[in-house]
Amino acid sequence: MNPYSQRPSSLRRLERSDLLKASMWIAAKWFDRFVCDSACLTGETELAEFGTFEANLAEAVVLDQGADFVFPKWGAALSTLCGGDHRGHRLSALPQPSRGQLRRVCVRATAAQAPQAHQATWVVDGRIWQCAMLALPTAGNELSATRLLVALLFAPHPIFASALIPNKRDGRPEVTNTLATQIIFPNP
Repeated sequence: MNPYSQRPSSLRRLERSDLLKASMWIAAKWFDRFVCDSACLTGETELAEFGTFEANLAEAVVLDQGADFVFPKWGAALSTLCGGDHRGHRLSALPQPSRGQLRRVCVRATAAQAPQAHQATWVVDGRIWQCAMLALPTAGNELSATRLLVALLFAPHPIFASALIPNKRDGRPEVTNTLATQIIFPNP
């Protein structure tokens, strides 16, 4: 059985080397559910179908063909980088950098009616994170996607895993000693 399909009792912490594998697993699961399964026409997403990654997923409803997005479903792990639980909130209400980065990938997926992926490095609350974002259409019309499955996978950045970035709000950011040893997004 695939280790990603098993759902542990606590939130799974990803290492940087897991980001690519996890992204590919989520995309394959989305493909099986929304592309290969012709019986699925409603676009309703059950995040529990994605097992251990349920906490890293959100469902976005597209407003005005991509002008904004509302999240009726919001995974618990997303709160770490996005400033809390944003269930029922608009994407435009999220703090930076999550607002700009997620908007970019969501708008591209909405307009293209095709999966989009993006990677970025974020500084949030004095910590540096390597992030992988996916936006996968689950429903649409002839003009654009109307619902998206949004995934935000993240791990401590390996170069700065022990470094502190001053945080004026907090005074003392925490230190993590988790280091990854593999490069998963090589430069072309």
